[in-house]
Amino acid sequence: MNQSSENYTPGYTSNAVDFMSRRTAESHAAFFLPQLKAGMRLLDCGCGPGGITVGLAERVSPGEVIGIDLGGAQLERARERACAAPVRATFREASVYSLPFADAEFDAVFSHALFEHLADAPKALGEIRRVLKPGGCVGLRSPDWGGFVLHPWSEKLANALSDYQAMQRANGGDVSAGRKLAGWLRQAQFARVQASAAYEIYPSAAVIADYLAQQLDSNGRDESAAVLRNWAKEPDAMFAQAWFEAIGYKS
Repeated sequence: MNQSSENYTPGYTSNAVDFMSRRTAESHAAFFLPQLKAGMRLLDCGCGPGGITVGLAERVSPGEVIGIDLGGAQLERARERACAAPVRATFREASVYSLPFADAEFDAVFSHALFEHLADAPKALGEIRRVLKPGGCVGLRSPDWGGFVLHPWSEKLANALSDYQAMQRANGGDVSAGRKLAGWLRQAQFARVQASAAYEIYPSAAVIADYLAQQLDSNGRDESAAVLRNWAKEPDAMFAQAWFEAIGYKS
C-alpha cells in the first residue's frame, strides 16, 4: 500500500507474522485452486509470510509464483519458507498500486486479506488487470465484519469489536470489503465474476483474541484489548470469521 491515507492495521510485529504464517493454500485459497494449472505464472499480492504463496507455487509447478508485500519481516519469513520447498517462488517488496511488471505478464493473480486494508480498491484492480494476460483470472479473498459470529456475546465485547473496526477505518481500511469484492471486479471490467463465501472457526479463541488485542494495545485502546482477552478465557468462547471470495477473468 502506498497511499498516505493508509496504515496497515495488523502491523508487522512477530505476533502478526506468526498469526498469518498459519495460513496455507489449502485452508485459505481453496476457492481459487481449481483455476490453477501446471506451468502458470502467478502473482500473489499481499503475500505476507508466504504460507499461501508456497502452496500456490506447488499447484502451478513447474511454473513460477511471485509474491509481493510491503512488510520486510513478512517477506523474510516467506523467503525462508520458499527455500525449504522445491518450488519456484520468489518475493519482492512492491505496492499493489504500482506493480513493477509489464503488461500481460501473468496467467493468474491472487490476493488474500489485502483489499480490506486498501483505500483505493479500484486503483489496485486496475493494476492487477494490467498485468494479467487476456483470459487470465484473478482471485480475491477478504473478511467482512458484518458476518463475524462470536460467543458468548456481551455489550462489552460488542464495544471492543467496534473499537477495532473504528481503528481499521481510521487506517484507511474497509471492514465491509468482503461483500464488495465481486462488485469491485465488475467495475474494473472483469468478466464472468463468481462470488462465494466461507467461515473460519478458530480452534483457539485466545489466538485470535490476542492477535486483535495486541493491535488495540499498540493504539492505546487497552480497555478493549482487555475485554477481548477476558472473553477468550470463557470455556465456550468461539470466534467464527466470515470470508468472502470472488473470481473474475480478463476478457
